[in-house]
Amino acid sequence: MKYISDKRLLILCFILLALLIPISGLCEEVLKTPDIIGNTNNPYILPDGSGPRFLISAAIGLVAGMLSSSIGTGGGFIVVPALMTAGISGIYAVGSEIFRLFLFSTIEAVRMGFHKRINYTFALILTAGTTIGGLAGFALSSSVFLADPAGNDVFISSMIILWLIVYSFIIVPDFREASHKYALALLRKQNAEKEKEAAVQINSAETDTKQVATEDGVFAAKLSPKEPDSEKNEIKQSTLISFPDEEPWEIARTIRTMKFPPYINFPGTVKDDVDELELAPTGAEADPKDAAKQLADLADGQPYSKIPVIPALILATLGGFFMALTGSGGIILSFTILTRGFGCVAAMVAGTDLLGLAASSGVLTFGTFGLKGFINIYCIMGLIFGTMTGIHLGGKAIRYIEPYRIKGLVSLLVISVIINRLLSLPGELRKSGASISHNLTTTLDQSALYIMVIGMVIFCGWLFYSLAADIISTIKPPKKEGAAK
Repeated sequence: MKYISDKRLLILCFILLALLIPISGLCEEVLKTPDIIGNTNNPYILPDGSGPRFLISAAIGLVAGMLSSSIGTGGGFIVVPALMTAGISGIYAVGSEIFRLFLFSTIEAVRMGFHKRINYTFALILTAGTTIGGLAGFALSSSVFLADPAGNDVFISSMIILWLIVYSFIIVPDFREASHKYALALLRKQNAEKEKEAAVQINSAETDTKQVATEDGVFAAKLSPKEPDSEKNEIKQSTLISFPDEEPWEIARTIRTMKFPPYINFPGTVKDDVDELELAPTGAEADPKDAAKQLADLADGQPYSKIPVIPALILATLGGFFMALTGSGGIILSFTILTRGFGCVAAMVAGTDLLGLAASSGVLTFGTFGLKGFINIYCIMGLIFGTMTGIHLGGKAIRYIEPYRIKGLVSLLVISVIINRLLSLPGELRKSGASISHNLTTTLDQSALYIMVIGMVIFCGWLFYSLAADIISTIKPPKKEGAAK
């Protein structure tokens, strides 16, 4: 069976696009713009341009891009609060963020598809749930905006606070657990090195006649702590962003064995104590095609190979609802719960989630927010430019940072956003008619701005420092052992 080549497929797409231009002109009777474009509550009017310009939008997009590359999600929980702090109405900030998510997730989904990290059946289920929840969330948010534009900012800020408080109960304990495991692993490594050095010294004292062999043994022992550096160099050469598997929660075993049809096959990380599954390495040393084949074969013949569809669909619907209200919550919620609560393989979840997000955010962009005019055209280009830059820089920087530190930085960013929205609530309530002192709201708004800027600077500064330190150590010439002698 012959398939159409990529070149011919591209030419066909351009021909279809060219045919759509005159067709859209013939449909002007059906696709009409509103007869009256007017008052301040009409979503079809252009924004007044008082929001952030290109450079500020690019800076916000840079942080979002670096956050996206760090946790494998869209980074929307920082974009919408930052745009609202910069002066954009909440629903316009959400619409701009969902359009940015559409571009980001489409690019990443294509990359994941090339490496066979997508379960297309499950992606269709996630798309359906996220789209349904997103449409419901948009209907609620747009109704509140048209009734009271200032009150809509209060509503969106409240939803952001509620959603991030829920997420903080996931990410903060996760950070504590990861840092505890890292400290234990580091302690075991140090004890093993001390025992090895002691054994080498004993052997060298007992075998004085074998001076050359002893020196070789000592030299090999000194080189052994540098083995992680060689592994790090292998990671540098990898073109894939790593998605390490997380240890599943206890409920994952129950979910994968519950009698709740229909089911879908999906590779999992839930293992029995007796029968341990050995996954092939997914780093630079493994062939991506072989790793993808093993991930696809994990679902065959294993006791925890299936997951129920209905709970996953409800999860996607809930994530889509919060995504339409706050600009985040879609992939960040489903990725965490699917990997930890459902015990799914992180690499497959990431690709499947990104494809579902690309399809659902595309529907929400062109069918709701974009169609109704809830996208700020003045800042979207800066967001896109900053996001693309941040993804590339962050993707290189996180390879030199321990995973538990990334989780700590994300936790700090989440807490700073929660405080920012809490401090901005009095000012938004005053705009909606509440009798609150102007001096008080001004002070709180300035404090909210400083707290968000501090959190973003710490997060990006740490990543930039790690990247710059590794670059400097790479270009620095190695020290010769014989130079000192």
